[in-house]
Amino acid sequence: MIDALSETLPVLTLAEALAITDGSAVVVLADWTPREAAALARHASRTDVLHLPIRFDGALVLVGPVLRRGVTGCLHCAEKQRLTTARTPRHDPDLLLGGLPSPALLDGIAALAESILLTPEPGVVWTLHGGRGTWSRHEIRPVGGCDVCAPLPDDEPERFALEPRPLPDPSVLRQPNPRTSLENLRETLHDPVFGPVQHVYRTEDSVFGLTSALIARGLPLPEGGFGRGADFHGSERVALLEALERYAGAQPTGRRTALRASFAELGPDKALDPERLGLPDPAYHGHPSAPTVPYHPDLELAWVHGWSLSRDRSVAVPEHVAYWDPPGSARVVYECSNGCGLGNSPEEAALYGLFEIAERDAFLMAWYQRKPLPPVRIPGDLVTSTLVGRAAELGYRVTVVNATNDFGIPAMVAIARYEGADQDAPQAFIAAGAHHDPATAVRSAISELVSNVGYVTRRATAEPGWRDLDRLRRMFTEPELVLTLDDHVGVNTLPEALPRIEALIADLPEAALAEAPPVHDLTDLLRTTVDRLDLEVVVVRLDEPGARDRLGLSCVKVIVPGSIPMTFGHVNHRTRGLPRLGGDLFVDPHPFP
Repeated sequence: MIDALSETLPVLTLAEALAITDGSAVVVLADWTPREAAALARHASRTDVLHLPIRFDGALVLVGPVLRRGVTGCLHCAEKQRLTTARTPRHDPDLLLGGLPSPALLDGIAALAESILLTPEPGVVWTLHGGRGTWSRHEIRPVGGCDVCAPLPDDEPERFALEPRPLPDPSVLRQPNPRTSLENLRETLHDPVFGPVQHVYRTEDSVFGLTSALIARGLPLPEGGFGRGADFHGSERVALLEALERYAGAQPTGRRTALRASFAELGPDKALDPERLGLPDPAYHGHPSAPTVPYHPDLELAWVHGWSLSRDRSVAVPEHVAYWDPPGSARVVYECSNGCGLGNSPEEAALYGLFEIAERDAFLMAWYQRKPLPPVRIPGDLVTSTLVGRAAELGYRVTVVNATNDFGIPAMVAIARYEGADQDAPQAFIAAGAHHDPATAVRSAISELVSNVGYVTRRATAEPGWRDLDRLRRMFTEPELVLTLDDHVGVNTLPEALPRIEALIADLPEAALAEAPPVHDLTDLLRTTVDRLDLEVVVVRLDEPGARDRLGLSCVKVIVPGSIPMTFGHVNHRTRGLPRLGGDLFVDPHPFP
């Protein structure tokens, strides 16, 4: 390979490239490791060379990115993202890679390399698949930072200054943002080779336009964002936005966590007391499926800085509470993406994060207290009526109940109960929504509810062994076997669980939904909502810098100490130290999807 390219180009081995400090050349990596790729990128960032790496990985030939001083999007972050997307062993710097290109492709590789050296284009990788003979071009940016070309700054206290956010339409609580068109979201986020969104697909037999956008984090199971809508154009846009929210909320992508201390060392003036967050049941400490360790004030934790909107001051919060999957640090509570919000401004993101906290808090308060909730009249718009009708075709009657509590944010729970003759059919499902406008909350809950009804019933019919009733019945009697979101939903579809769900429906006539007052400024609504609460509201900035700068999107995590946290895996439930819950609780695995 080196001999073939060196007929027309200056070509170096890795060792030769690391030994020079100026000049332009192609660097061929035939057998290589991520550690060696990082060394080459770091060397170029500190010298006056211009290097073009060409490397092989099986049938794949990768050309670029250009390496030189002051350029972002280097070989290190490109390969880290590519290998993460390919789900190779996570962050193994000594993973041996290599390959051998077909001789028929060498002239094309040489011509491309010569063109790039003549007119270098930073942050671009060309891939050639030798088995298919196909080329593709990929723009690389250091998503989440790069140790070599874009190191993250240390996390520090930062004021969350509220600014006016006027709305052109008082009935739509989203600010206009032309940068978030579907085309721009695709261009910025979706790349099947480098991520951060690696795969977008439609579920065309769903009861609603359902699109999934899977993010690249190198985990064995797929995860990402889901969008539902009346058409796939709208649902794909929502899926990509939710995928970005989940990506930014998993672990730090904009700042490096630098503070490690115990709560006893920091004290309540600087840090949020973990005991205010609701701790797990100590009976499950040490359980094989519990990811937490027992909390005590002298336990050292990693902390990030947030801002208390209630007290107008900086406050440190445990990193694993701000992010739902940070690497490395001890965890005293299980945390999910509950409270993550994405918006066209920090204020919009915080408002929607608070809506989500209110939604889950309202449902869990009713669930743990077995509180009957008053039914409400379902809106008669075309989309909602169509969804309710589709549920009826599948044998389910939809009821919506009002779970609004002391948060004062309208929160609705939609319940689907089976009315057919099949005793083994899933008996019930639930979903919830919260919003300033009660009708919007109802529509959100129903769209998720009916999508889930359609998915589970369709899959249970197509794959008879998928819904293992014996396994679910064991979970019903041994709740610590409930580990995943699917387990929570599945165990509550049993006939034995139906009384728990029906206990949420009060025997009252349906009430009309209240009209939502118009909102002229998002920040005014956020301030009013925060001031009304007796609980503290803390906001942590989670912005991914590239998405913020290219798309104008902000991401935050809202934390409300004293609210009831959403958890998955029964051993992770958090009900200790939450005075609003009261005493006698029914701590059965919840059915929340």
